[in-house]
Amino acid sequence: MALVLTGCGPDDDGAAASPSSPASAGVAAEETGGGSPPPSSTSGPADASAEYVPASLDGPAQNVPKPVMPELAREESREGAQAFLDYWSDAMWYAYQTGDTSYARDITSNACEACLAELEELDSVYDDGSWAIGARESITIDQAELFEAGDGIYKPVVVYVRESSQLVSETGVQVDAPGEPGDKSVLYMDFAERGWVYITLAPIAGEEK
Repeated sequence: MALVLTGCGPDDDGAAASPSSPASAGVAAEETGGGSPPPSSTSGPADASAEYVPASLDGPAQNVPKPVMPELAREESREGAQAFLDYWSDAMWYAYQTGDTSYARDITSNACEACLAELEELDSVYDDGSWAIGARESITIDQAELFEAGDGIYKPVVVYVRESSQLVSETGVQVDAPGEPGDKSVLYMDFAERGWVYITLAPIAGEEK
């Protein structure tokens, strides 16, 4: 249970794992989720009448609603990109609450090694009988328009926020991690045949608190 609950936020060293070309991002997008499209129609727990119970020191979350991708999130526009990022937040939140990382993997590029390592760690945490509390993330685009860069990748300025979190086992709290306050960062994302793909997030020099 060595999970460090840092989320898919900016790297501490400020390095961005940006693909070298649009082609490499496209390949990474095709590799995510084994080529299957992201989930789009599931809603709520298997038992719709069951009440959602958030994670606590007493146990993991129960009856967690599954993330649902809205149609707007498939649109190549600023509004579509924000809707996608809201869905990405839901998918990551679902992974932290349940240990089911499939929704997040389907929309995350293999170019984001830190993201994939985090999801693999979550798989291990829940396999070991431990669970996570908190770690809800949000990414908000902080510019009026969205532009495709010369290399074919979108790189909007965003505000990244993550709440504090804990890793818990039957013996108690194993990791207690602070949240991220909301620094501005540059988000790398691609719009491929399957829609938006999350690549990575890099801090802006001078914005770290």
